[in-house]
Amino acid sequence: MPGDLLRAMASDLGVQRMAKEPDGRFVHRVSYSALRFWMQAFCLDDGYGGSYGVSASAVIRKSTIWLRNLADLYPGILEWYGFNEDGGSEGLSSILRMLIRAGDLVRTEDGLYRCTAAHTVPVGTRSHMPLGLTDPTDTDGTTPLSGMASIAFAASASPVRRRGTALPQTSNAIMDVRPSGDERHVFFDANRSFRASPDLARFHMLTWPALTVTDARHRLARVEYVPMLVDLLHGCGIAVQASGFAGDLAETLEADVVALVPWPRAA
Repeated sequence: MPGDLLRAMASDLGVQRMAKEPDGRFVHRVSYSALRFWMQAFCLDDGYGGSYGVSASAVIRKSTIWLRNLADLYPGILEWYGFNEDGGSEGLSSILRMLIRAGDLVRTEDGLYRCTAAHTVPVGTRSHMPLGLTDPTDTDGTTPLSGMASIAFAASASPVRRRGTALPQTSNAIMDVRPSGDERHVFFDANRSFRASPDLARFHMLTWPALTVTDARHRLARVEYVPMLVDLLHGCGIAVQASGFAGDLAETLEADVVALVPWPRAA
């Protein structure tokens, strides 16, 4: 049954359903989280064990087939991914560019796309994000999946950006953190679009888009990720403020990251 497939995918990825979350939005989030790993798999299907690479059009074509199969069970998913009347989707191209910019995929000199070997990249100053050929069901040492990726704390041997290297605040660049109506998730709302960068690509990998797959200004994240995401955004020169939180839902983050950002306590 359709519900069984969705529950199986969500269980494998560790994606939790929000309180009172509509079926459509949950399908969007689960498929978005899974798509990163499907794109990795497609890049391995080059006849050379993934060492040669495949074209962007092939990755998008295979991703489209996978999404169309889901759409047979969950109507409305293609619209969220921005498919047009000709069957094309700028949303899938946007995801592919994000994965390349973040370091999950690599573009070869021949213009083909390969999956990278398992490695970690810094997220802010205190944690790492596993990329490349990683197992999404292996949660040892990581927090649960948020968006398309997970975070491992900075106990690994990979270098983490030294403290004190945050960029100066970009003029009028603000990200507002607000409650989602679910104690396990929060919204990040940007006041404007920001210039693309590897760090922002990692921020987008660690969050779900809210309105459409290309929505860069309204993102949803697990509450456990708030301190690391605030740290990451400050490194990009983006100020973070909180609104809408009340009562005891306030935590003091490290003083060298931000003076005080209220955020919901994980259940």
